[in-house]
Amino acid sequence: MQVFAPEHFSAQAVIAVQQAAAIAKQARALSFSAIHLLYGVLLQQDADAAGVLRGLGYNTEAMVRELKTQFSDRQMVHWRTGADDRAPDRIDPNLQQVLVGAVQEAQAVGLAFASTRDLLVSTLLHPSPEVAEWQQTWRIDADAVRQAPVSVYEISATVAAEQRRAAAEQARAKRKAWAISPIFLGLVAAMVGLGYYLYQLTESTLDQSSALPQIILFVFVTIGWIVSLALHEFGHAAMAYIGGDDSAAERGYLTLNPLKYTHPLLSIIMPVIFLLLGGIGLPGGAVYVNMDAIRSRWMQSVVSAAGPGANALFAALLALPFLLIQDVNFFIEHIFFWAAISLLIFLQVTAILFNLIPMPGLDGFGILAPWLPYSVHRLLAPLYSFGFLLLIFLFWYVDAFSNLFWTLVWLLLLSLNVWPQLVEIGFSLYRFWG
Repeated sequence: MQVFAPEHFSAQAVIAVQQAAAIAKQARALSFSAIHLLYGVLLQQDADAAGVLRGLGYNTEAMVRELKTQFSDRQMVHWRTGADDRAPDRIDPNLQQVLVGAVQEAQAVGLAFASTRDLLVSTLLHPSPEVAEWQQTWRIDADAVRQAPVSVYEISATVAAEQRRAAAEQARAKRKAWAISPIFLGLVAAMVGLGYYLYQLTESTLDQSSALPQIILFVFVTIGWIVSLALHEFGHAAMAYIGGDDSAAERGYLTLNPLKYTHPLLSIIMPVIFLLLGGIGLPGGAVYVNMDAIRSRWMQSVVSAAGPGANALFAALLALPFLLIQDVNFFIEHIFFWAAISLLIFLQVTAILFNLIPMPGLDGFGILAPWLPYSVHRLLAPLYSFGFLLLIFLFWYVDAFSNLFWTLVWLLLLSLNVWPQLVEIGFSLYRFWG
């Protein structure tokens, strides 16, 4: 018996043979025969055989239904006993001849693999009694099928396997793009550990002469701020990726790794200066988003809003105990911990409001930008370079602006049941060197 590897057949032909074998097994046929192969070939409605038959005027879907009805009525095969559910014990000699003929059909025209049309032609040229009956019913001529123009170009099983491997690698790359960075997980673990230490500090366990609790609080809040920075930039990157910017994955923005978002000036120096001078949470990461790749203006706005949105979710999570627990003594007893949490919530709120200022370079303007005419963009272009300095001027020299900003901050904190006194205590403890 001649043995063929899948590489001798097109991808669709391999599927047709596999389906035919499954049909024979399900039917508990004595052997895997040509009638099963004919059924398997016709089931491939997007392959050459079905395409050629449709081009010749045949209703291939009706042909499949007729074969299915005949198989369901068990009129076309010899049946094994119901107790034996194994696959057919052998390939029918006629089917072996059909497979050989299909490969020869392909080789005759210089092809390295046989298509479903070659299988169909060979089945018609070497018909079993069951196939001959259907060939006569449908009035199919093997030469007409052989000479008809190819309507669907099939690919070899080897090429199909390469395509499957490439698709699998692409799927793995996508999963890897969303893999959480060990650095981020380490920061979260450190935050949990330091938070546990702060929570254990009570009036009875606190050493008043030691600066260690304040240093721990400083590190805890700083790490929490870095975590929130990663979440902020991840929000931008995730929405950009969903919106069509694949570069977000390529640049590692979807891993929550703070190092991927780091910009020396924006990520470290400016946030620390703002925190020490005015207590404003200034998100300072840097992610590049290709807005031209984003599919719609709505999605471009969502990309810009996602950063503050991530800060809002983080703040809401931190504020849950304040919203759910009304016992004042619960917070006072562990005041180091809750002062640190309050300060973190405060930083999130200031970061949200600061970022939503509609100034070029900030997320607030990014939300509006897709809807503004080009003339407005051109008019505001200088603010991309000097807008940050203008904001500093507004905060420090325009009382109406700064008063409005801080009023909104405290209103939001009060709506979260966060006490301003706890924020002040947290900020005082944070500046342990003062």
